[in-house]
Amino acid sequence: MGHIHELYDFTTSAFIVYGERVLLQHHKKIGMWLQPGGHIELDEDPLQALYREIKEETGLDESNLTIIELFKEKRTEGHGSKLLPIPFDINVHSFNDKHKHIDLCYIMKANTDEVILETDKAHDIRWFTISEMTKLNKNGDTYQDMIDLSKIAIKHVRGI
Repeated sequence: MGHIHELYDFTTSAFIVYGERVLLQHHKKIGMWLQPGGHIELDEDPLQALYREIKEETGLDESNLTIIELFKEKRTEGHGSKLLPIPFDINVHSFNDKHKHIDLCYIMKANTDEVILETDKAHDIRWFTISEMTKLNKNGDTYQDMIDLSKIAIKHVRGI
């Protein structure tokens, strides 16, 4: 589904790490290499949307992925609440001149590097090292924050 609100939509995404590489897809509308993710639908919580979007865009599902939580303090559910993993990054970015996304971004560890390209939204999907991403950035094919956030994701998946 596309945009729900005229001005802002909530989205969810993940930096998925396998070894020393991060999964990026070449987004058709934006024309850049980005992490997988998408809109949170009205009938979903952020975690449901995250797993749906990841499966649609990469073929990976809950059996192939582990969310890496940076904040591990003990939390308890209560009075009908459902605890969700805390995102490692929350940002607001422009989708176009009139519309913005509020993105809840997670770190995930993959236990396989086998992925499937969803051709409706992306031209290509690949695993990148930081040095390969740096080359993409020099060519204007990705953003510096993709590199910065990927470094953080790799660091936390390795447990450093």
